Amino acid sequence: MQKHTKRIVTTGAALALAAPMSSVMAALEDSVSFGTWFNYTYDNDSEADQDTLGEVDYPSFNIYVNHHPEDSVWFFDAELRIGSGSFQSFSGDDREWGFKELAVGRELNEQWTMTLGKTAVPFGWKTFNFWPGARMLSGLEDQMNVGLRLDSDSSGPMDASYMLVKSQNWGDDTTSQDDGTLGHWGTNFAYDDDNQDSDNTLAGSQRNNTYRKINTLVGDWGYTAGNTRYALSAQVGQLVDQDDTDATETHYAAALYTEGSYGAFDLNTKVVHYDQGDPSDLADDAERDVSDPGERPITDEAAYSTRGQGQIVAISGGYQAGNWYNYVDWNMRMPDEDLGTDDTMDAVVGTRYNYGPGWIYTEVLVSNLTEEKDPVMGLEDETREVVNLTVDYYF
Repeated sequence: MQKHTKRIVTTGAALALAAPMSSVMAALEDSVSFGTWFNYTYDNDSEADQDTLGEVDYPSFNIYVNHHPEDSVWFFDAELRIGSGSFQSFSGDDREWGFKELAVGRELNEQWTMTLGKTAVPFGWKTFNFWPGARMLSGLEDQMNVGLRLDSDSSGPMDASYMLVKSQNWGDDTTSQDDGTLGHWGTNFAYDDDNQDSDNTLAGSQRNNTYRKINTLVGDWGYTAGNTRYALSAQVGQLVDQDDTDATETHYAAALYTEGSYGAFDLNTKVVHYDQGDPSDLADDAERDVSDPGERPITDEAAYSTRGQGQIVAISGGYQAGNWYNYVDWNMRMPDEDLGTDDTMDAVVGTRYNYGPGWIYTEVLVSNLTEEKDPVMGLEDETREVVNLTVDYYF
């Protein structure tokens, strides 16, 4: 479940800045705007949704501050989200608010810009859809992390961005506001006594984000020719175990991708290779405490915490027709043999309508199209359909 940063929020914020505001906010008209959204969801696989015909939930009230004075080399950007739609409530503290972005920047010269704080990680591109997000791309797309970023934007076809990510979020928080569907880097399976097999494997599970990204170097290099940008992203750093900070894994990833606009058509493609450590190393710790399992040993299959190694392929296509924008996001995750899981693909088919102060989205997420063992959860073996209807408004 994700809210766009580059494609949607930026556009919405720009629209909001141009809109008239009350006399109380007149002095801040160029730097402060607001937005909100709420969402209707119907999950075809949920008996509760079948009985109630879905539910309206995940509201969010957002405050945007973008201060870029013309007479200064310094600037400031922030986005505060309040409500269950902030996607911060699954860290265990029931918090339903958080800063998606909070950063101070400086123009070093005509080519280089520096940004410090929680800002976008320059790795690959963001999918076109609003709500379901890129379920299989957890942690490997347009994320917001805490660190120092440098951007080079010359007048020529070349561009580059670099970032030192100190932490995934503020403090030791593993959550990330635009990656609520499957978490980021690690999953620790907790016992569910009602769904536990006799041999201590899991027929059903709860899951918690146990690993977080720290001390990571990221680079992105692009070349634009005509209407297409060809680019390479790479990152390498550490993953630290939330339960045992002495347990760290080295992670790295690389992405080859393209971004293009051809008249009314948009087309993005991406291939990612990722390596987040060897899950078999974690399986050696058979006494690992996961949500108080009574110190029962857990099997090798259920013990892994990182995503392991593998490849991701993604394609996003869109078509602008007046105030309507129609799009398809398709992605496939191909884990290596270390997790013993199969290739799985997802697709999002959607459309959004610009009604003036915001957008209305209708989207269908079809997950696990191959009906194989899920490469992230490791437990699902059937296709799932979820319908989302979202309305947002900016002022």
